[in-house]
Amino acid sequence: MRLPEFEYVEPKTLREATKLLSSGPKGSALLAGGTDLLVSMKHQVLRPRRVVNLKTVPGLAYIANQKDGLKIGPLTSLHDLASSRIVRRRYPALSYAAAQVGAYALQAMGTLGGNLCQGNRCRFYNQSSVWRGVRPPCYKTGGNICHVVPVRKTSGRTSGSCHSTYCGDLAPVLIALGSQMRLIGPNGGRPLPLKELFTQSGKKSLSLKPGEILEEVLVPPPSGKTVYLKWRLRDALEFPLIGLALHLETGTGGKIQQAKVIFTGVGPGPVETLETEKMLMGGLLDAGLIEKVSSHVGNELSPMRTSMVSPAYKRQMAGILLKQALDQMC
Repeated sequence: MRLPEFEYVEPKTLREATKLLSSGPKGSALLAGGTDLLVSMKHQVLRPRRVVNLKTVPGLAYIANQKDGLKIGPLTSLHDLASSRIVRRRYPALSYAAAQVGAYALQAMGTLGGNLCQGNRCRFYNQSSVWRGVRPPCYKTGGNICHVVPVRKTSGRTSGSCHSTYCGDLAPVLIALGSQMRLIGPNGGRPLPLKELFTQSGKKSLSLKPGEILEEVLVPPPSGKTVYLKWRLRDALEFPLIGLALHLETGTGGKIQQAKVIFTGVGPGPVETLETEKMLMGGLLDAGLIEKVSSHVGNELSPMRTSMVSPAYKRQMAGILLKQALDQMC
């Protein structure tokens, strides 16, 4: 498969990149690692008229350990993130999550920014134009149907929604750690809590404004324990069918003072289970509490029906992953 025709530009600064992105033709795209963008372009899922290469902007790949936390540049490769001594020592769950993304070649090319801002996935969407051409266009490609959950006349509904799923590995861990991000756009920069990057809409999954680019990710100083677990069909090359980031902080007597339970692969963005977090707060991490919350989380979680496995399967796996993660914390 060949890439479609497009204008290729190489900015020298982030300011220049934002201007090129915002002033260019509709649908202009950023090129970071290219592991997601180039495949989508070859499939003609995306057909940007202009591609802005961020790798020509110097100084965007770094990992800096400072008093206010860990600062990570958007072009930092997943391999560097996984193999960094600082990250492995202070944020082992983040290092582990980066090492779970695909195989080595993808980790060497893929970047932090690209992984966080990757598009949602669907078996009916992430296919070649020939494969998709036998069906009407879906919501995500500008059509008016979802092939996963089509609206039927007998249902009484007049419209549906896109059921593409966010399957990133790094976002749930970074959200559980309370990370912030710095964005830069045509009108200047702004901070944003990482969890607010995601709109929870399959059709437009990110809250980035036109021309905005991820400039930096800030992870607060480490506290407590964090675990990331991932369930997939194969041990390599696979996005998670469901993934879990668990973060716990304990106080006097071992009582849980802070809890974050974030899932990926269950909705159009990372999903936080607030009721389960409340059940953990103030408790002692013993066998009784572990059994109680791991049995409950499947009832709280409402996985979106996707093109891969059923919601019931994901609810069951959510409880299994949470129990495994809590057992690791003991």
